[in-house]
Amino acid sequence: MQILQPILLWGMLGISIPILIHLWRGKKGKVIAWAAMHWLPTHDSSASKGFQLDNILVLLLRIAILLLLVLLLSRVFYPKLDQVSIEQTIHLVEPSKEILEEFRFELQQAVENGEEVYWADGKMKSIESLDVLEPDFKGFLLQASLNNLPENISSLNLYLSNSQTRLGTGKYLSKIKPKLFLGSHDLTVQSNPLLTLTTGRSLRRSDKGVLDSVSAGTRSEGRSIQLTREDLGYYLGELSQSEEVYVKAGLEAIRDVYGVEFEETEDMGQAALIFDSNIPLETSSDKLYFIRNSFSFSEQANMVFFQDTLDFEHSELVQKGMLPEVILEKFILFSGLEKQDVQMSRAQIERRFVVDTERNQVKKANLDLLFLFLLVLFFGLERYFSHRQRI
Repeated sequence: MQILQPILLWGMLGISIPILIHLWRGKKGKVIAWAAMHWLPTHDSSASKGFQLDNILVLLLRIAILLLLVLLLSRVFYPKLDQVSIEQTIHLVEPSKEILEEFRFELQQAVENGEEVYWADGKMKSIESLDVLEPDFKGFLLQASLNNLPENISSLNLYLSNSQTRLGTGKYLSKIKPKLFLGSHDLTVQSNPLLTLTTGRSLRRSDKGVLDSVSAGTRSEGRSIQLTREDLGYYLGELSQSEEVYVKAGLEAIRDVYGVEFEETEDMGQAALIFDSNIPLETSSDKLYFIRNSFSFSEQANMVFFQDTLDFEHSELVQKGMLPEVILEKFILFSGLEKQDVQMSRAQIERRFVVDTERNQVKKANLDLLFLFLLVLFFGLERYFSHRQRI
């Protein structure tokens, strides 16, 4: 048995209160009238002192009420009552071709054993077979996936890239301590691919993280990301006329400097970049959303929020001419042209995952209902006997 709030056990000192009250009442005594009492001399009559059996019962009930109240507030946990009857092991896989190939054997074994295997895409898409897979390799939403884990999970296996870019710099809140399977593929090539435009021009980040054109002699090195016309379509939603002017000017500035030719479309479904004042009711992981005048927060990598209206009067980004920079940076990251990546140690990654202790405490306090039931029962009995004995 464990006490989750042991400091509240000091409240047990309160049992001395009913004991002292009963002792005082017993010492004081009370006059008991009986039929022939008036025939006795005055010096032979005396008050009845001491405890009766019913008085002791009331005293014990009052002590029990105080003890149950203290135990209820102290949050008592009895381990044997909290054991999971069915072991539930879940495998959560980063949507990555490299991770899929490196841990194919382990994942295949898990699928054959009937264990639950999901993509860490926020939607918990189930992996029932490794023969035919079409994962969304852009939809890596680890925290959203951890939030969707069932409450009765007993074991969690995480298959992740040892990549600071993919994992970010923040911490992750998990319902259980995960077992990590970290990829060992080389990040130097994977984190610095070529971005090939529709015009045939190629871009790559330099060692300093600056986006620059690549000469023809080096274009065959490393991985290449080919952009199509569908990847460069943009849609303007509920924006003011001045906002549309500045957004279009920003996209034209990107075209003039880097040769990225964005094309406006009237159909949101055919656009890769969405500029709007509100988050659409239906979103897609293959689209990049720019939402203006919003104080919202989203952990999704394809959601970018601006707190101000995108015009010269309200937006500091527009005033300083930084809007094209922000749009381009978010776009190339979304396209897969990530910044220079670094590997981390297993200990560093393990420290990123914080177990939800608040959830565990709620789960462990498994005797609350029992103590509450006994408290109500004993309180009713105490009131009954107190009324009966008039004490």
